[in-house]
Amino acid sequence: HQRVVEQTAGLQVFHERVETYAGLHRRLAPPPSALTSTDPLSRLLTGQYLASAVRSVRRYAQQGEIFSPEIATLFRWMLADSIGELDGERFLTALNGNVPVPPGLHPTVNETYTMLPLYRIPPDVRLGLPKLPAELDYRLAGHDLVLWDIYAGIVIDFVPDVVTSPVATN
Repeated sequence: HQRVVEQTAGLQVFHERVETYAGLHRRLAPPPSALTSTDPLSRLLTGQYLASAVRSVRRYAQQGEIFSPEIATLFRWMLADSIGELDGERFLTALNGNVPVPPGLHPTVNETYTMLPLYRIPPDVRLGLPKLPAELDYRLAGHDLVLWDIYAGIVIDFVPDVVTSPVATN
């Protein structure tokens, strides 16, 4: 019963933090027509403008602002439940075309991520995660779960070692 109460409270805090970020994103975003332009250069410049605006406002943002340690633990449990019998390392290796994923390459908050591919989370695994505002999505980067701003193309926060941490496997 205690774990359910903690989970509910943690998810409420997560939703509040994500909505606060989404509100900031909406205030800084250019008009929707710019975000949905089909011209590649226009989209690139719009994304760069938005990323720069977000970085400016969140210049002191650090890992853990949205995924506090308690919330990160909840996400580790949720993903462990969602991937089921697969162990975390095998799950990541399968996503990475059966090539083992090197550990320790963490993203930087407010930056793009280019060290390893950013993977979408498979639909059956996504079902176990809380819904996000339209501006955001979950990605897997290396061993980390990333909260990704789709339009700015930057990392908002991340959970390190999300499916390989001892917390995820207990």
